[in-house]
Amino acid sequence: MFDVFTEEIEVQIKKGIANLYWYLGDLQKAWLRAGVDKSLTGKLFSKRNGDESKLSKRQLMDLLYEEIRNIDYNRRLEISRNFVRFLVEHENFVPLSENHHIDTAETCALKLKDILKKQSEEFEYKQQIRKRATDAKKLDYYGQLLVVIDQFLAAEKLEGQKRGYEFESVFTQLMKISGIPVEEPFKITGEQIDGAIKYGSHYYLIELKWTKSKAAHVEISSLYMKAEGKLDARGIFISMNGYSKEILQSLPKGKKLTTLLLDGNHFSNVIFGIYTFQELLEHALSHASLQGEIYCPHALSK
Repeated sequence: MFDVFTEEIEVQIKKGIANLYWYLGDLQKAWLRAGVDKSLTGKLFSKRNGDESKLSKRQLMDLLYEEIRNIDYNRRLEISRNFVRFLVEHENFVPLSENHHIDTAETCALKLKDILKKQSEEFEYKQQIRKRATDAKKLDYYGQLLVVIDQFLAAEKLEGQKRGYEFESVFTQLMKISGIPVEEPFKITGEQIDGAIKYGSHYYLIELKWTKSKAAHVEISSLYMKAEGKLDARGIFISMNGYSKEILQSLPKGKKLTTLLLDGNHFSNVIFGIYTFQELLEHALSHASLQGEIYCPHALSK
């Protein structure tokens, strides 16, 4: 059924419904079935039966639409959709009198069917355009991801500080192709920050670690304090070689959680296309909100 209500549709409805029903009582019942308020129906039909007895069925339909223009749009749309359905689903256009111009109603029904068909075709066309744009965006993302994968594999072969610096570059490129606003590494008085991203309504300070050792408790605490010192900021710590069992067991639960912990498995799953960074973040945030844990499983929750 139509979603875009036009003046042409209104004209076809009023002319079609006015000529579909020969008996006034049938027209009144049709209004009620379409969802027109009982009191409004009574008020308008009383005009026809009172001093304004010469009102035609078409004039009644005009009066009805003058009235329902003042009600909620969705309600008006529902009534109009029901009128259209009465017309396009009607099968036997047989006149009940020689003055019954039901052929006019049939013509209106055919025009409405044509309008509905065109609207449906236009909607499908727009959907195809959106799908093509989405598919093209995905292809573009995965095409660029191949470059990031090469950069990541090259960084894996490096040692020490060189690998750390390259890790920062890999992360920055990943954020850029993911459409996530990113700030590259910067320094402020007394602090070194590996970068920051904006996701949703929050800024996330980023700490990146790719060394042979697992992340130490003091490093996580440092990021936590950096986030605490910024207005409405959060932290994301990514340790490629993970965290010790002791650290994970001592993580805060049931307190104010401002820092998420991710490891090499999480990051590699994003790099190699298992899921996007946005999907990983949503998973991590959901896990922190519902489970109260800042270190989330590697498989995304279904």
